[in-house]
Amino acid sequence: MTTSKELGELITRDVELLSRVGWRSFVKHRRGRGDFSSLDNVNHQARRLLMNLKHRGAPVKFTTPPWTTEQIDKAIRRGPHKSCNEYIDFLDEEFIDMIRKGQWVILPASVAKTLVGLRVSPPGVVPQRDRRPRWICDYTWSGVNLETIRLAPKEAMQFGNCLDRVLREILLADPDYGPVFLNKTDLSDGFYRACLNPDDIPKLGVIYPSRQGQEEPFIALPLVLPMGWAESPPYFCAATETVADLANSRLQDPSHVPEEHHLDDVAHATPAENAVPTTHASTSAVSVPTERDPCLQHSSTKPLQYVDIFVDDFVSAAQRPFLRRVRRTLLRAIDDVFRPNDHLDSEHRRDPVSMKKLLKGDCSWSTVKLILGWIVDTVNMTIQLPPHRVERLWEILDSIPRRQKRTSVKKWHKVLGELRSMAIALPGSRNMFGRLQNALKLDGSSRIALNKGVHQALDDFRWIAKDLTDRPTRIQEIVPLLPGAEGDHDASGAGAGGVWFPSDTLVPRGDWKANVPVVWRIEWPDWVRERLVSSDNPNGDITNSDLECAGGLIQLEALAQTFDIRERTVVSKGDNLNTTFWERKGSTTTDSVPAYLLRLFGLHQRFHRYVPRFDYLPGKSNLLADAFSRDFHLSWPELHSQLAHLFPQNTGYQVWTPPPQLISGILSALQRKQCARASVLVEPATPSPTGTSGKSSVMTWASTPFSKPSATKFPSFKSSSSLFVPETLQPTKIQSGLERLKITYGVLHRRTSPWVKQTRGPTQRVASTSVSSA
Repeated sequence: MTTSKELGELITRDVELLSRVGWRSFVKHRRGRGDFSSLDNVNHQARRLLMNLKHRGAPVKFTTPPWTTEQIDKAIRRGPHKSCNEYIDFLDEEFIDMIRKGQWVILPASVAKTLVGLRVSPPGVVPQRDRRPRWICDYTWSGVNLETIRLAPKEAMQFGNCLDRVLREILLADPDYGPVFLNKTDLSDGFYRACLNPDDIPKLGVIYPSRQGQEEPFIALPLVLPMGWAESPPYFCAATETVADLANSRLQDPSHVPEEHHLDDVAHATPAENAVPTTHASTSAVSVPTERDPCLQHSSTKPLQYVDIFVDDFVSAAQRPFLRRVRRTLLRAIDDVFRPNDHLDSEHRRDPVSMKKLLKGDCSWSTVKLILGWIVDTVNMTIQLPPHRVERLWEILDSIPRRQKRTSVKKWHKVLGELRSMAIALPGSRNMFGRLQNALKLDGSSRIALNKGVHQALDDFRWIAKDLTDRPTRIQEIVPLLPGAEGDHDASGAGAGGVWFPSDTLVPRGDWKANVPVVWRIEWPDWVRERLVSSDNPNGDITNSDLECAGGLIQLEALAQTFDIRERTVVSKGDNLNTTFWERKGSTTTDSVPAYLLRLFGLHQRFHRYVPRFDYLPGKSNLLADAFSRDFHLSWPELHSQLAHLFPQNTGYQVWTPPPQLISGILSALQRKQCARASVLVEPATPSPTGTSGKSSVMTWASTPFSKPSATKFPSFKSSSSLFVPETLQPTKIQSGLERLKITYGVLHRRTSPWVKQTRGPTQRVASTSVSSA
């Protein structure tokens, strides 16, 4: 049996054309006009790069010499991945469509081997939920990705923080203009919208699966950016990021009036797809606050108009009366980069905007939308997993029963990957990965040992999974804002201590006083001191960093019990770098004391609903906490008398004492024992009805709503010897004292700045390198 009749006819047709006109003319004939527009309306620094992609195609350059005939024959004999054999009929159908669209060609191996620079990689097929399978090329197996010279602008791949940015814009939108509406605009054919350089196409060849009885193997050659090549994402993202930049810059111009667009009328008439989440009250966390964070009152003065991009999925957020303006502006920006269909196009070419998704309601405005795999509700301000992902989470957890002792490395990597993808918007869950990650230490074995610690961590995920339906995550729980309090903590072999300086925007709980610093300290029991690693006790099993980490948890509990920090950002500082990095990352790769402590951090954050941020404070600036953790021979009045010059004037202080159940849980963690969750789930007192939220100072947010974060989500800062200035600890001065932290993710730049400034045309970049271009 040979390949299907229709596909065979297309192969024969292409062989004849190639023999008649030669390779470059053949590629030009099959690709036609390409998918880029004239780019005349692209007023953007990336225009030069896009012009190079339009006229010359993406270059494929290697650090190694061309393959020999022996290498090519060996790759052909190896054949495709076995997954292709299960989808041979699908692949025939898929390639018929892609060949007719001018995206791929298939040639007999004898013909393909005459092309200069041919390399052959194995393909595979990836099944997808509720969608057609996806054809993908394994350019890693063949060494193509490793040997590729990286010429594409990697800075263009900014999609990793897309969800963070969209949620931030929703949160900062002014509620006076009503709820935020969302829509999605998907591009059809994705990477296949950008061409490869004709001379480099053979370098990305793949072996096409053969049917039984087939006389000669076939080689498939991509005329466009293929899925699986390392340079495809940055080249394609350079185009889609440009579209988003164009749309946002035009939306910022009050005088810009977008022309009507026929797809806007279609989307306007199409009802949005129903994705309404279920919300209930949760008993596993404190109640949701009823008042908005005071620091948001100055965050926005105009209705939201914003566009972001995740590879080929545009996400728009807007408030009335600008819904149609935002959608029309985006559709026009897409047309300015990717040309729409006209009368000269083949019937097989699709419009750049996916009509299938548009007609499903993706491009229609709604306050509840499935965005990047999460249900976002802008009225209730929540984000939660859709039902099929909750089911998948339970499938993962149920597939590893508590009695199971071992599993394969492949399955464990898949489990960790899927759990991490779901942890993005599940507060506290990232702190549960320490012992799961530690299981990957194989010790020469190809199997993963599922010990007691691993199953305990999975039980924590089961606890979270049971809570998902009743406890959707509030957007305010995962978007850092202007801190409501700043505090310092420290630990020594004697004990631990800390201080919090709450701003006037925080409401005290119970009988605690507003705007008054909170101090605390605790002495370690004798057995902790005896097991502490030191020069005199090198064989101890508790380090000073472990104690600093324990102190960091007590520090957060001190504020949660004394002030209402629900959905508020708090900044905790310590002078131990190890602890700071553990706190920021949320996990370790060892089954050590921090793994047990960080689990408690996660449970604590999830219960109390705050947004923690952690930073480093030099020891010489950490004078208060250092004294509290050491000078236990002094009473609180004596300590305050000695350190009064470091406290805000005329405010005094208030002492908080850690509860026994919390200390019991922490001491268990110091012994590498898992404690009950209840040890850190201490219900705080009711917020004081007489408390004042004060008046938040004006915030100077990023000048444009399409700013993007730096690569580091939680950036640190350079300290100086004069950092600890008493004047900045006055309650009314805390916000200005934390100026560096007022933006959600640190200093933000315009969308175009981070990546376009270093972008050059691919040919110029290739010419500047001395590495082989084979």
